[in-house]
Amino acid sequence: MKPKVIVLLVLLSVAIGYIMSTYMGAEESATFSQAEANPGDTYHITGFLVKDKPFEYDPIKDPNYFVFYLKDKSGDVRKVVSFEPKQQDFERAESVSMYGVAADDFFQATKVIPKCPSKYKDEQINKQVQAAKRASL
Repeated sequence: MKPKVIVLLVLLSVAIGYIMSTYMGAEESATFSQAEANPGDTYHITGFLVKDKPFEYDPIKDPNYFVFYLKDKSGDVRKVVSFEPKQQDFERAESVSMYGVAADDFFQATKVIPKCPSKYKDEQINKQVQAAKRASL
């Protein structure tokens, strides 16, 4: 191969690697404290629903306004406001992954992704219950 072609291939591979590492989700999940330190920046936060605090969602009044509370990986609990409709079975979510920015006294989520329990887990529990019933007969 010609030296120019080799140099071009090396530069192309470096550029592709840089683009992929920058834009292909190579980020780590942040905490509410990190997001509050830089209020204008978008952060990816993963946490668990705080189910003993109320959800605010009235589809008649405003179907694109949803409020819930989330506990991040460091244990901080914050109010989260989403301007997307509440997803079906959101209350059943085991964890929530979201993107957004820190506001004055809440976190404004631009994208909310609930991680719901597997339907196979429910099927497995049902099979175990049925097997236990058969064994007791």
